[in-house]
Amino acid sequence: MNNRLSWECYALELAEVASKRSEDPFLRVGAVALREDNSVISLGFNGAPPGKTIDWSNRDERRKRVCHAELACLRYCIPGEVKLLAVTLCPCSECIKQIAMYKISKVVFRDYYDKDDFAPKLAKEFGIDLIQINNLTSSPQKETFDSAPYYEFEIID
Repeated sequence: MNNRLSWECYALELAEVASKRSEDPFLRVGAVALREDNSVISLGFNGAPPGKTIDWSNRDERRKRVCHAELACLRYCIPGEVKLLAVTLCPCSECIKQIAMYKISKVVFRDYYDKDDFAPKLAKEFGIDLIQINNLTSSPQKETFDSAPYYEFEIID
């Protein structure tokens, strides 16, 4: 039996490590981009823009200023270069648009972002496969995602 992590799970583990660099006390998010040969292009985490500071004490105010992990990761990528983007939190609609701009068609994530229920619809419209991975050692399973009942996600339990 092969006990190695799949490339998707491996990337998600790396994204989890990247999230530990975030200063955000409310939500730490990490992202990683892999090439066709599964080598790492870039890692990113949510936080203040480089060289800037954010007052983290007010959750709602910090949301207006924080840069998302996906964008921090993609700034080192070339459109068409990314085979897989792994993120600890399902991308929001704004990040889905950027992911589409980079011609990325596969995104794996751990947690669903319930504050943006349009993101799954937009991903489907743009041809981006969203795959939720709940358990890093199980095989893929097609299910309807409870938090977004109109869209199907591949969920790995």
